[in-house]
Amino acid sequence: MDYRRDRVGLSVYMAGILFDATADLMTLNPNPGPSPRELFDRFLAWTARQPF
Repeated sequence: MDYRRDRVGLSVYMAGILFDATADLMTLNPNPGPSPRELFDRFLAWTARQPF
């Protein structure tokens, strides 16, 4: 799906991916895992930035 013109849709989609990735990380490698801040930066923070 193309989210080029739908930043909100992209953010919602990436939040779902973050949720799934967090569950996978806790199941497969619970300790030590990335911090919540690192996960947020990887999956969501960049979606708020303006594209070049």
